[in-house]
Amino acid sequence: MVSRATAAVKSGGTIRALLWYQGESDTVVQADAETYRTNMEKLIGDIRTDLNNPSLLIIQVALASGEGKFVDTVRSAQLSITLPNVKCVDAKGLDLKTDRLHLTTTSQVRLGSMLADAFLASQ
Repeated sequence: MVSRATAAVKSGGTIRALLWYQGESDTVVQADAETYRTNMEKLIGDIRTDLNNPSLLIIQVALASGEGKFVDTVRSAQLSITLPNVKCVDAKGLDLKTDRLHLTTTSQVRLGSMLADAFLASQ
């Protein structure tokens, strides 16, 4: 990701935000769920450093579901990050497929609009 982003900037591109939707596997093991916030905050710092963009807007999605029993722990961590220029869009309440893990197509489209709204509100 970093090498591609760096190449895009060198070619004249501008990185205005990073969208992050991850964490379902972190709901399986309690230790992973409990360290999610620390790990995510470190990732944000590392990405900003690697891209030489200390104020890069990060928009993350708070999970609607997860693979394990620690969904609420991860969601709490996601919603509690207060680093500058980090926004959180909450997917809870969006419809899930019958697997009770993945969003339906309609929910994915809705989430896309929510992410776009968060980005535009930050500009």
